[in-house]
Amino acid sequence: MKNQRSLSRTCLAGLLLSVTPLLAACAAQASPPLANAPEVNTITVVGRGDVSARPDVARAQMGIEVMAPTVHEATKLAAARMTEILAALKNAGLAEKDIQTSNYSIQLVRQSDVPPWMATGYAPPAPVPAPAQAAPTAAPAGRGPKPTPPPAPKPPPADLAPAAPPPPTHFYQVSNTVMVVIRKLDQVGAVLDAAVAAGANNVWGVSFGLDETDPLEARAREKAIADARARAEALARLQGVSLGHVVSISEVVEQGPIYAPRPMAASGGYSADIGTPVSSGEVPFGTQVKVVYALESAPATPRK
Repeated sequence: MKNQRSLSRTCLAGLLLSVTPLLAACAAQASPPLANAPEVNTITVVGRGDVSARPDVARAQMGIEVMAPTVHEATKLAAARMTEILAALKNAGLAEKDIQTSNYSIQLVRQSDVPPWMATGYAPPAPVPAPAQAAPTAAPAGRGPKPTPPPAPKPPPADLAPAAPPPPTHFYQVSNTVMVVIRKLDQVGAVLDAAVAAGANNVWGVSFGLDETDPLEARAREKAIADARARAEALARLQGVSLGHVVSISEVVEQGPIYAPRPMAASGGYSADIGTPVSSGEVPFGTQVKVVYALESAPATPRK
């Protein structure tokens, strides 16, 4: 009996000895950080860099839009005009790779939505001319009364008059548009004029840009980093602290093309002798950087 009690006490003591280190480790992990542990103080700023440069390429949308009473008429007319436009663009010096179809559509348009005389392939019926009347013959002077003019012919009965063709109940609108790239900026106006003279009645989205933007991005990035540093130093100086190392940097690139003063829409009666003026301006490029700096000393009381 005594041996059994001794054995139980020995086992209990061993168990306590094995659990005690584990409890101590858990207590150490759960203990709160020391009050005097150093804190990491940072300052976050956003710097911006804006640059601009002369463009080296222009882009534009151009094409035709026609209407006709049947699909066959509309597509045939659109194909003929677009063929002439493409030939004019190539004659103006544009390469095959710089001409790309961007839209082709066929749409049914009700007669109530479009006046018939505005659609290609239909003209309003001409008014029936009034019957001519014979001029009275003057009688010779001194030879009796003047003769009575013959009666005017009566108009034909209504049922015998030629019936005017009924207006179409609907039309088909065909649009065909190409995106062109013009690499010689001094030829932009001439290219637009050539397309319109060949039959283009829709020209819009004239814009200018750069084929290679890497040099512009590098300049904008340098200005953004310098701007962020200046902002951070100004804020730190106001708080009586100094900047330390850079903790993180992130960048957001922005770019906006310069557009021509206004898009041009051609209509009938256009003359290629007009000469469309085009101004390319400059292409702006901007970038923003978000920089987080560490502070070398704790913030002091803000200066008033």
